Amino acid sequence: MELQKALEEYEKYFSENYFFYIGFVKTDSEIISEIQKYIKTRKKQRLPKYEDNLQ
Repeated sequence: MELQKALEEYEKYFSENYFFYIGFVKTDSEIISEIQKYIKTRKKQRLPKYEDNLQ
């Protein structure tokens, strides 16, 4: 499966885009595997929690 198709499947299944974390590098295969896991388990990707007032 190619990355674009996996991203489209995620969006179709969850009605939202897969979120790419800034500064976190994954290969296309890792992203595809992760998306397949989310769809298989019917659990959405957890979005990051940002801390206010970090210096």
